[in-house]
Amino acid sequence: MQVRCVTTGRVRAKAGERGVRRYLLDEWRSGTSPVHAYLVDDAGELTLFDAGQTARAARPGWFPRWHPFFRLSRFELGPPDEVAAQLRALGIEPAAVTRVVLSHLHTDHVGGLGAFTHASVLVSRLEWERGTGLGGRIRGYLPQHWPPGLEPTLIDFRGPAVGPFRASHDVAGDGRLLLVPAPGHTAGHAALLARDGERSWLLAGDLAHTAAELDRVAPEIAAWCRADGVEILLAHDCDAPRRAAGAGRPGPMLQ
Repeated sequence: MQVRCVTTGRVRAKAGERGVRRYLLDEWRSGTSPVHAYLVDDAGELTLFDAGQTARAARPGWFPRWHPFFRLSRFELGPPDEVAAQLRALGIEPAAVTRVVLSHLHTDHVGGLGAFTHASVLVSRLEWERGTGLGGRIRGYLPQHWPPGLEPTLIDFRGPAVGPFRASHDVAGDGRLLLVPAPGHTAGHAALLARDGERSWLLAGDLAHTAAELDRVAPEIAAWCRADGVEILLAHDCDAPRRAAGAGRPGPMLQ
């Protein structure tokens, strides 16, 4: 099994700490964070975890002006940065991806989904219910920009617990890809545990910003990953490409 980090542009946050002033001022941080998706190659079967951002998000009019949430972040990317273009640069046609697993439905995780309408799409049922319709728009989702007719497979997590995760869903039917509930960033947020017997990765989306931050926001998960040799790969961690490329240290089989 191979896991590749695919970076789909950057995101720049407003300067300052939490508070009303962040919404009103136009000062931006000097640094940016990456927006990652991940390609899992399991004996030639390609699964994409998250679909990254779309270049349209960098243009005026993509985000509703009335929603304060979108005043805090600015996406910086062009068409060559989208996940489909990035895969082609690796010699992989998007049509070869048979499955897309979504951590959640925020725009920087589903922006590139339009290139994978041929693939099966998996998302937790709770995330789908909270992200769709008027209620979803009020919460900061953009269902109006999702591919027309999107009908994902909705996951209820009826499989057994795995480590610190209360339940699981066997994505491929062989125990090598397990979708697990990882609420926090959103109520329906999920993570993908990929394992091939010798190596294991936890594709954790927005569970934390960096692997180091996971110790604070989800200490039980962080401790379990260390104990079991699981490489943590997050959506906005600058160190994720190195972690993905260097992952492979032997670890015990997960039960």
